[in-house]
Amino acid sequence: MLALGAWAGVAWLRRRRLPEGRAFLWATALCGPLSVLALEAGWVVTEVGRQPWIVQGHMRTADAVTTVPGVGWMLAASIFIYGVLTAGTLVILRILARRPLEDAHGA
Repeated sequence: MLALGAWAGVAWLRRRRLPEGRAFLWATALCGPLSVLALEAGWVVTEVGRQPWIVQGHMRTADAVTTVPGVGWMLAASIFIYGVLTAGTLVILRILARRPLEDAHGA
C-alpha cells in the first residue's frame, strides 16, 4: 500500500493526475480488502502480544479484566462514534457514485 501511494504521488507530481493504467487500477482495488486485513492483523498481534504476561503464571486472564467504572459507557460511545463515521462514509460514497464522471480530456 505504501508503494501504491508512492506510485500515485510520483505520477501526481510529474503529470498532475493519477495513473490510469490497468495495473494501477488493479492495485488500488486490491488495497481496499488488504487494508482491512492489515487492520485486523495488527489488532490480533496487539492482543496476542498482550496475553503472555497474563497467562504465564503471573496472572490469569480473568484477573486482568478492568474493574474501572464507566467501561460500558465508553463502549457505547465508541460504537456510536463508529456508527456515525460509517453512516457519513456511506452518504459521501453514495453522493460521489451519483455524480457523472468528468471527461478525461477536459471537454
